[in-house]
Amino acid sequence: MKTKDKLILVGALLIGFGIFMFFKSTRVWSFGFYRLGGQVSTGGILIALILLDVILLAATRHKAAKIALPVLGVMLVLSVILGTHLSFTGSVLDLFLMLVPAAVGAGLLLRAFLKK
Repeated sequence: MKTKDKLILVGALLIGFGIFMFFKSTRVWSFGFYRLGGQVSTGGILIALILLDVILLAATRHKAAKIALPVLGVMLVLSVILGTHLSFTGSVLDLFLMLVPAAVGAGLLLRAFLKK
């Protein structure tokens, strides 16, 4: 096995360990759509706009509808991400065990990919 392949393997394993530790010490306590001002859910608005855009796209094949569909899809995913609340249940040592292996693994991957 070449040195470059070993660096890639070890880097990927360290990043995987860091991500595992992150998921292990994270608790999701609210999952849903982002709410504007705590009252209006953006998810319902975006889903209605996506449905209207799909109808417009099927009926007219308009260029604006082709552009708006992926933009609305990204906005919907962003709304779900913003509506998710996370809390860390671990200590500072857990945070250290999450970040250091992932950073070292990313450094090893960069070193392997940038090495000539």
